[in-house]
Amino acid sequence: MQHPANRPAFKRTVLAQTLLATLLSAPFAAAQAQSAATDLGTVQAGGQGGTAKTQSMESKKLQPEHVFKSGQSTKVLGKTELQAAGPVGGSAQALSLAPGVGVTGYGATGSTKNSISVNGLKQGWGGFSNGQIDNGALSVTFDGVPMVNPSTGLWESPQVPQLSLLQGIGITYGPGDPEDRWYNNIGGQIAFVPLQPTPQAGGSIGLSVGSYGARNLSYSLNTGAHDGWSTIIAGGTGSSNSYRTSVDGFDNRSQNYAFFLKTRKQLDQGDMSFGFYQARGTGYRPVMIPVQPIAGVTLDGTANTPLYSQPTSGFYSSIPANVWYKIDTNKTRLIYGKFNIQADSNLAIHNLIWYRLGERVHDHYNNYGMGNPGNLFEHNNPSTSTYGDKLWGDISLPYNVISVGGFFLKSHYNSRNAFYNPNPPYFGSQTVPNAHYRSDYWDQTDLAVFAQDKISPLSNLDITPGIRFINDQTNYYPGAQADFPQAYALYPNNNQGTLPAANVSHHDTEPSISANYRPLDWLALFGNYAVAYKEPQVGGGGGLYQSTPPIYNLEKSQDYNVGFKIHVKNSAYLHNFLLSASYYHLHFSNQYIPLFDSNGNYLGDANGDSVYKGVNISASDDVLYNLNVFANLNIEKADFNNYVTGGVSYNGLPVANVPNRTFNIGATYQYYQSGVLWEPKVWYQYVGAQNMFDNGLGATSNQKIPGYGLLNLGLDGVVPTHQSMVHTVHFSIDVLNATNKQYNPFEFVTGGGWLGGASKGQVLALPGAPRTLYASVTADF
Repeated sequence: MQHPANRPAFKRTVLAQTLLATLLSAPFAAAQAQSAATDLGTVQAGGQGGTAKTQSMESKKLQPEHVFKSGQSTKVLGKTELQAAGPVGGSAQALSLAPGVGVTGYGATGSTKNSISVNGLKQGWGGFSNGQIDNGALSVTFDGVPMVNPSTGLWESPQVPQLSLLQGIGITYGPGDPEDRWYNNIGGQIAFVPLQPTPQAGGSIGLSVGSYGARNLSYSLNTGAHDGWSTIIAGGTGSSNSYRTSVDGFDNRSQNYAFFLKTRKQLDQGDMSFGFYQARGTGYRPVMIPVQPIAGVTLDGTANTPLYSQPTSGFYSSIPANVWYKIDTNKTRLIYGKFNIQADSNLAIHNLIWYRLGERVHDHYNNYGMGNPGNLFEHNNPSTSTYGDKLWGDISLPYNVISVGGFFLKSHYNSRNAFYNPNPPYFGSQTVPNAHYRSDYWDQTDLAVFAQDKISPLSNLDITPGIRFINDQTNYYPGAQADFPQAYALYPNNNQGTLPAANVSHHDTEPSISANYRPLDWLALFGNYAVAYKEPQVGGGGGLYQSTPPIYNLEKSQDYNVGFKIHVKNSAYLHNFLLSASYYHLHFSNQYIPLFDSNGNYLGDANGDSVYKGVNISASDDVLYNLNVFANLNIEKADFNNYVTGGVSYNGLPVANVPNRTFNIGATYQYYQSGVLWEPKVWYQYVGAQNMFDNGLGATSNQKIPGYGLLNLGLDGVVPTHQSMVHTVHFSIDVLNATNKQYNPFEFVTGGGWLGGASKGQVLALPGAPRTLYASVTADF
């Protein structure tokens, strides 16, 4: 479904194009038509024109016709509506616009980490550890390449910090069809689709500035076709202070960059392409803040300073950096190649080969309470490298298309982490940690083969049964003794990898079926059912392999969706109308849930079995040729059938951090005046109440995070330059959280380990961003 908020041009009816062409000069009308081509309704390769022949497979999946005829429950965020996240927003901020997607983090830019949920299933780690059933239950791809660490199951949002280099994001609710599935599609998939090479040359450059010292520069350059080759280069860089400032003036700054290059060779019977992507996001993470004053919880942890809480030190305050700071960096690098060959009229062959390097570094200083603790410093620098190949073919027959193939991947993950204090009498260091430490290794081999058959006995009926066979092999070996030899000799009991080497192999079968029936040209009924498995996550300060013997079953989901879709291109009252409504039910079993304290110490684990059920509704329409409205709604209930930790059963509790509803609605209006095409816009986002997690219990609390709603405003303008080099200039002003509402998107009940004092049983929070103002200008050439 389309979410048209904050887009400079939307697809218009024929009448609208005629009226605008009458009003505008010829160059301006042409520029507007080109801009409209990047809208969801007519997504083209590269966002600057192009033809179906040059579209990537991922680009085609963004098309409304594909969404309408799919048997899956999907949502598409098109290129221009991604701007609703703001000019410095990243992947997480954009995803928050989709129904059933929740986002929690400690920043408002693409630089810092977030926890993202799709229908309650999580991905990422946005500043909190406990309360997440599995932080790696969603697959994430970039141009079709998997980005998730196969061992930890994690992908972090700073790996896609620049939205300008994307043409769209596709979201699949549930595991999806076998051909599109990777190794952790328990709850769904998020597919980032970058700009693509196009036959036409062109490009753009944009600059944004805003509140809290925000700066962002973005660019794209398309060479156009030359002897069958076409190339695109796109990227950006940005920085911003946090809206949370320490009392000593420390601004918790963040910054990011992303660079993407892709070249494609058009062949007589297909195409081949090669891509490179690198991105990094880094930022300081302010400390959780009490929502009410707590005895003994002060700005530096001693009795000599004011109380630290939202009412006393300030709603957006943070602990001084010379007492406590943490800076977190996430970096990814992808190199890949794609080949698509039409071998004959009935057989198409596809191949994807890739290599990914993921690196994370966080440095943490904690002298809260001024006690000079043994683990004063933390240096965490885990890394993962993955390579693999996916080969599959599509066989076209009179009434069906059979797809068969598979993939293999191999990954190598190291969980290196060191806690230390260099001061006397400790004399520790990064290489000789005197507090706890780890450096363990996982070699993962994942294999999958699949077959699916899209059967079309009628022109308006598609039924796709499928099956997938998977084999996951994990080889674990502890490495702290070799990597930290002096620390191991002096402090052998501080090693968090206490278990010997192990090798575990699992295999299973994943059946699925999806169907789409179109009784009318504008109405589709759809449904799907799928079973999916994944390895439970590893790493952290203990847990599986390190402190818990690797005796487990694969985590399992059983998911079904049923619903209908309506797509009307042009009628008396509906123009480009797209609506989807579905009911979903997902049973997530064999859950492994590790629990940690604020210093990364492994506390134990829980085992669970939960059910997520609800409704997603998404709709948009061009009511008039220049007026668009949209709405998205999710209503959800998520509960544990079974949840046991520490020998205590909490069966029947709600799953923590799952909003009972999310809702957004808005409108954009276009008019021409004084040589400028103006577009004012307004949209409202609401996130409902959700249960907190209680770190003291190791289970969901009965307390709830209150719901909140945010009003956002914007004004865009497009001006023709009538110049040969620069065709048009776009400018915009955006005001996010226009009413300056104070709200906490995340709260939890602390076990007392974060801030000490009398904090056990009290609520700590991450405050959301106050009113922010951004101004942007972009030149197209």
